[in-house]
Amino acid sequence: MSWHLAPSLVQLRNEVNARWPRRPKGSDGTVGDTSHSARASDHNPNARKSVNAFDITYPGVDPKVIIAAVSKHPAGNYVIFNRKIYRRSNGWKPEPYSGPSPHTEHLHVSILQTVAAEQSKAKWLAVVPVRPVRKPLPAYPGKSAFQVRDTGEHIKVLQRGVGNKVTGVMSVADKNKVKSFQRVRPLLWPADGVVGPKTYKALASTKANKLVYK
Repeated sequence: MSWHLAPSLVQLRNEVNARWPRRPKGSDGTVGDTSHSARASDHNPNARKSVNAFDITYPGVDPKVIIAAVSKHPAGNYVIFNRKIYRRSNGWKPEPYSGPSPHTEHLHVSILQTVAAEQSKAKWLAVVPVRPVRKPLPAYPGKSAFQVRDTGEHIKVLQRGVGNKVTGVMSVADKNKVKSFQRVRPLLWPADGVVGPKTYKALASTKANKLVYK
């Protein structure tokens, strides 16, 4: 029997491959085998010859990202992974799954059995924001650690805080910018360019640093 993978799932496959270009594909799956054809399964072609399920090999991808993407996509119906099922009909809450396969080697993604779901051109992974990995903020090293030509992660905190180029090497320009930073913040006076505990905390609290450090 001729069949085709639903275009919306082709789109998902393309986006998964682009996000994780080196992922293994040994457990990827589309049309069902004989065991699937003996029972109701979205891996079996429907009356439109559309296969409305796609298996994504694991490991090699981030299951949380994929599950979140399917839950937000207009075509998404359910995901089975690691003995759990996440269904549109239950608000995408994880439930125990005891089917013939535990789905530990791949994620099974099914879409709705509608023409609209099959033909949807909506992006999948684009709806899931990628959260930046933030690292711990370096502890305040003391005033003596902020001298011209000093190096270190704490210097990067200073440079991001004042809006200078982040090199990790303290410059005269960095010291002058610290003075300007202090000058407009009365709680940091005197504006002498010395990075004490209060100034360091204020520098670390800037938006630029909050994107990098916990």
